[in-house]
Amino acid sequence: MNKTLVFIINVDWYFRLHWLERAEYFQSLGYSIHIISNFTDNATRDELISKGFVCYELSVRRKSINLLRELRSIFKLKVLIESINPDLIHCVTIKPNVYGGLLNRLFFNKPIIYSVTGLGAVFSSTSLKFVLLRRFVTVLLRLISSKKSRFVFENSEDYQLFVDVGVLKHSNGTIIKGAGIDLTRFAPSSPPMNKSVLFAARLLKDKGLHCLIDAKNILAKRGVDFTLNVAGIVDDDVSSAISLHQIEQWAREGVINWLGNVQDMPRLIGENDIVCLPTTYGEGVPRILIEAASCQRAIITTDVQGCREIVTHESNGLLAEPRDEVSLADHLQTLLLDRYKLIEFGIRGREKVENEFSQEMVFERTHKVYNELLRL
Repeated sequence: MNKTLVFIINVDWYFRLHWLERAEYFQSLGYSIHIISNFTDNATRDELISKGFVCYELSVRRKSINLLRELRSIFKLKVLIESINPDLIHCVTIKPNVYGGLLNRLFFNKPIIYSVTGLGAVFSSTSLKFVLLRRFVTVLLRLISSKKSRFVFENSEDYQLFVDVGVLKHSNGTIIKGAGIDLTRFAPSSPPMNKSVLFAARLLKDKGLHCLIDAKNILAKRGVDFTLNVAGIVDDDVSSAISLHQIEQWAREGVINWLGNVQDMPRLIGENDIVCLPTTYGEGVPRILIEAASCQRAIITTDVQGCREIVTHESNGLLAEPRDEVSLADHLQTLLLDRYKLIEFGIRGREKVENEFSQEMVFERTHKVYNELLRL
């Protein structure tokens, strides 16, 4: 096969974290891989180029609503797609989906995939700004939906929402759970039983770190102490970003153990008893939770879409109420004091990942979507 596949994605580190293995897989099948993204790190770009991918710069500010800036980005994207002339376009996250979809509808009429990797604040926030934005985005999503397109969701609840709002009018939606996990790399192990909890995520207020710190303080008053290890990416191009200054202040005060941006995630997860992600907005399926389950770790997260896809309450983890530090503290206390439950949840989590979230399953299902579109 000699097909050209272009990924349009908002930022380079997100591609490397969630899409690199899939791109390598399709390259191995004979696809020529092109990546259009905002390259914030020369090292990441150089790594992708060294793998034989062709990279193109597109500066898309995720939190920007500056009309002139956005129009410039759309025009540049049009020029890039014209120059690549791909057989297949794969867009990831809201802005690339909308911009790539509109251009494809108006100019190219290529087979196109829209990956919906969680609906985020646009679809979960109740603020007026996001309510208005949600209505506008929904209209655009209906417009770009066509028989030559596929919307790929990471969880069933996002899929159903797109059915309800009339985006999937051509039976053109499918569910592929998460990015897929390398079951060998993220191997199971026994928890160290060292009273440690890992929070590993982008440093956004929406991810719930503040709530986790409040829960830690509640437990300290109950005489239940634990080490809160925090690792993640400082992501300033989001309105809800937590500043590095704040993170470092918490570290100086001894509230958290700040580890920075850790690359060796299997080792990091293995050093902790529990992985906790008290997110407050709609996720796809959080990768850290799939990785944690694969490593046989008990999980505490919140009862929101995406998280419910990987965690079954009282089976492989516990689901706290969003923004509820008392609920979170109660669940943390349960697992910190119950060695049997900690181990049992981990074992069941590994079984769930083996049955539903393996890399091979994701590759196979994505390949099926590509083939369906290329035959149209």
